[in-house]
Amino acid sequence: MLEGSRILMLLDAPYPKDIRLEKEISALIDAGANVTLVCYRKEGEPRREKVDGCNVVRTAEVITNSKKGWVDIWNSISFINRPIKKVLDSLEVEFDVVHGHDLPIVNTALQFARERGIKCVFDVHENYPEALKVWFGWRRNHLIRLKNQMFFNYSRWIEREREMVQACDAVIAVVDEMKTRLCEIHDISTDKVTVVSNTEPKDRFDTIGKTDNSDLNRVVYVGGIGPHRGLDTAIKAMPEMLKYSDDFRLQIVGAGNSDTIGFLKQLVAERKLENYVEFTGHVPLEKALGYMRGAYLNIIPHHANEHTNNTIPHKLFQIMNSGFPLMVSSCLPLKRIVEDHKAGLVFEAGDSTSFAEQMAWSLKNQEQIARFTINARDAVQNKGLNWENDAGRLVALYSRLIGRSS
Repeated sequence: MLEGSRILMLLDAPYPKDIRLEKEISALIDAGANVTLVCYRKEGEPRREKVDGCNVVRTAEVITNSKKGWVDIWNSISFINRPIKKVLDSLEVEFDVVHGHDLPIVNTALQFARERGIKCVFDVHENYPEALKVWFGWRRNHLIRLKNQMFFNYSRWIEREREMVQACDAVIAVVDEMKTRLCEIHDISTDKVTVVSNTEPKDRFDTIGKTDNSDLNRVVYVGGIGPHRGLDTAIKAMPEMLKYSDDFRLQIVGAGNSDTIGFLKQLVAERKLENYVEFTGHVPLEKALGYMRGAYLNIIPHHANEHTNNTIPHKLFQIMNSGFPLMVSSCLPLKRIVEDHKAGLVFEAGDSTSFAEQMAWSLKNQEQIARFTINARDAVQNKGLNWENDAGRLVALYSRLIGRSS
């Protein structure tokens, strides 16, 4: 299919780990492609190494969190990532396609493509312009807030998104809602956008055991922590949930910045929930998946907005495949997938009363919850909601771009 082809990917972050890139890179290598990834270097990492068959080339300079802030500001002004461009200028290998992962890096990819006369793919991981409205909502530092207002505002980045989706040769979206949005607001053909979702391999849980969460009703959230994730809704629902059962516990598995964690812990303290809400911090993926498998109910409580309505988290498909129950908010793609497959509960996004009511319903309807769980796993294993299916679409897109038959 892709034997002999050379694909260059650009990432505005270190690597590994990135679960979406890992899956895409693996799919392309399995199809016969030679994949090179240019990314940031962390302290102690080599400039070049082979990672699971991928040629990883890192920046000469170490990109710390503070350094990344300055890189982001320059990128916002010039729309060129200077550390990544320095690496690109040194590459002597010829490529067939360059693949930019998300909006901040894609113009750097496009300029390289034009210089080399090759194709450019824009992988739209999320609704970046809209995300800028919600990501920084709980930040307290005045300098950070001023920087974000000046350099990371919606109007600046929506115009860049329009320019990029129109200029690149192909666009990848992670969910149908995003494809519809891009085509409608940026006036591009539906043929230009391929949906390659954040689904998971069918065998993701084959070697994962259940984490012991005791005999309490553990309501588990696994993932990144930010203002758009809806964890404030879950915390606000806890006092009402405890009226139905004092065995309920909320377990938040993941990391976030200090302002975000501080805001959520303040909500906990105000409601005297310290004995009922646990923050585990970051844990390795295998342990996080184990928490999913030990849950009374796994939750994805995202607030509904133009960011969350146009993306989909990996953990939705992880939970569906886990064999343990699921509840999501009414964000459009979450609600669509869960309701279409009768795979779990749905509560009204941002509504703590609705959240608690669904929890109360779950206590009285365990047989239906069990059926939801069976349906969810079946959707992954047998009805196409898996990475094997999405990998096929990715490889087919590349076959068209480089003129190979698939």
